[in-house]
Amino acid sequence: MAQLIAQFEAPNLRNIFFHPQTKISYWIDLCADILKAIGVVLFNNERVYRCGYLVDTESPVEQISPDITTLYEVFMHGLEVSGDGPCLWRRLSAKQPYHSMKYSEVLEQSRKFGSTLIGKLNHKAGNETRIGIYSKNCVEWFLTAMACIQYSMVIVPLYDTLGPEAVKFIIEHCELSSIVVSDSEKAKKLLSANIECVKNIILIDTTNIGEVINLVTGQVKIYAFQDLVSQGDEYSSEIVLPKPDDIYIICFTSGTTNIPKGVIITHRNLNANISSYHFMLKTFFPDFLTPGQIQISYMPLAHMGEQDSHWCMFISGGSVGYYSGNMLELLNDAQDLRPTLFPAVPRILNKICGEIQENVKKQNFLVRSLYHFAYQRKLSLFKKGIITTDSIWDRIIFSKFQKLLGGRVQLVGIGAAPASAKILETVRVIFGVVLIEAYGQTECSGMITTTWPDEKEGNHCGSPFGCTLLKLADVPELDYYADKGKGEIMVKGPHVTQGYFKDPEKTAELFDDQGFLHTGDIGEILPNGTIKLIDRKKNIFKLAQGEYVAPDKIENVYSFAPCVQQIFVDGDSLERFLVAIVVPVESVMKNWFKENFGDSEKPYKEILTMKEAKDYVLNELQKIGKENNLNSIEQVKAVHLTCEAFSMENGLLTPTMKIKRAQLRKLYRQIITGLYKTTPYKK
Repeated sequence: MAQLIAQFEAPNLRNIFFHPQTKISYWIDLCADILKAIGVVLFNNERVYRCGYLVDTESPVEQISPDITTLYEVFMHGLEVSGDGPCLWRRLSAKQPYHSMKYSEVLEQSRKFGSTLIGKLNHKAGNETRIGIYSKNCVEWFLTAMACIQYSMVIVPLYDTLGPEAVKFIIEHCELSSIVVSDSEKAKKLLSANIECVKNIILIDTTNIGEVINLVTGQVKIYAFQDLVSQGDEYSSEIVLPKPDDIYIICFTSGTTNIPKGVIITHRNLNANISSYHFMLKTFFPDFLTPGQIQISYMPLAHMGEQDSHWCMFISGGSVGYYSGNMLELLNDAQDLRPTLFPAVPRILNKICGEIQENVKKQNFLVRSLYHFAYQRKLSLFKKGIITTDSIWDRIIFSKFQKLLGGRVQLVGIGAAPASAKILETVRVIFGVVLIEAYGQTECSGMITTTWPDEKEGNHCGSPFGCTLLKLADVPELDYYADKGKGEIMVKGPHVTQGYFKDPEKTAELFDDQGFLHTGDIGEILPNGTIKLIDRKKNIFKLAQGEYVAPDKIENVYSFAPCVQQIFVDGDSLERFLVAIVVPVESVMKNWFKENFGDSEKPYKEILTMKEAKDYVLNELQKIGKENNLNSIEQVKAVHLTCEAFSMENGLLTPTMKIKRAQLRKLYRQIITGLYKTTPYKK
């Protein structure tokens, strides 16, 4: 049988390696001796870790060439290498096709908009001027950013789903007099807040501009974005280009508190990140550094991870296409745009892969068997270093799933939270993509470490990025010590922020006496030279018996239970066990109910209140926990089921899809207390 399969695959693999029309096919050299994952240097007699393929260089990566030092120069480089090709893609609705704008069009329209900000709205060119952006990702978002770049102004994004108190705080803290706003509803919110410093509201979607104008009191003026672009030549304000250490963006942390902190990111900071990304792909995956690449953009541009993705495309002459604004239409957008780069967070990949698995389960025995056989064959190819979308197994089985993302994806970038090894494997096998997982923070311009394109395993976040110097610091209260390879991750490099805007006290707390930034994350250096996140200094519970537990890790494990859509694990220092709030998968729960209680038309909310339903979910959690080596203390002992999903709209998720623990704990305080009162402790 093995010989038959080998003969069957052989001609197809020859096509993979040598046929010039192959869509995607890579032979990854997995020889560990070629490059080491991590390098060690001494810095003030401490062990400092660097990117392995740069350990012999004098300094971390800062730019791809001496004449590309600002984001304006990055953009102009993209214009040149693309031959003034497509830069941005947009669709006005989910039913309309995508249309592109060339690099030169983006440059000209943004210049006109910036010229009007200076000439008509009386802003001054320079780094003391800050312009607010309160919008979902769209062409106008980036035009605003490029306008500010061309006049050395600073952009201040407002998260699309920030609460009114945080929005008001940011506007007043940064003294924003002009704010670009996506639609009339957000404009109405700004007007109703009566924020004294706001003078100009610039509407992108002018459908209901009349309603907004009717609400105006005082000196606030309402403008249409496109009108200001059209008037740009009337003012012809001379551009004032930025310097490397000028501020590009003040990026407020999504945070889990009510008072966000404004992280200062300069042109030098972000350029170091995107140059490191460019250097890595040039080393491992040079075919991707071509002008024809397209990224789909749906993660918030107010988050540094999405800023990184945008500028990584532009530095090599690629382009970015914006989703239609509705996450429910994301896959439809991808199928029409047909991107080659698909950024994602684990939650989205879990959902996509989960739906694929559910679809497979519904098929007959023959189809299921063929799928699992094909999966194992492609997995064996990947373990040999072959990543492809053109094997016989793709043509028979996987191409239909690849079309979910448009059928052209070559690279998937994962950030915001750790992904499991199983999900990484599934994505690589089914979609035939190179996959890079990054770990970072806003304070480091979004990037600290990254896995390499030839990565085969999982459960770690790679090695230091090209611009990163990394060390571990002792955390004695949690029994972590750097000399044992575990400690708080500390970071230094050209991508690291200079601090928080107008907050010298918090800035001083951010760095140690050698200038290394405190991340608050606990890391472990693994034997293969990669770094694994194992804890968080603050996101931990000390239970009554004195044991510490990390809820992030537990939630990540439980998220793979088929019945779990979302989960929040909580604990208390006065209690001896963990509890969880679970948003189950509705279809799974209804199927469970039907199998156990017949075809009763019992409402879904009532199903979730049943003791049997809670026991079923709890058993599923404990089963998946045991399979993933959670110890008894890490296993939850009681659950509450709810059909109310955690979302950005209800304030329970950050824009990067992380749960807001403080808000969830406050919302479910009485329920959590009740779980502890009614659940007897069992080891």
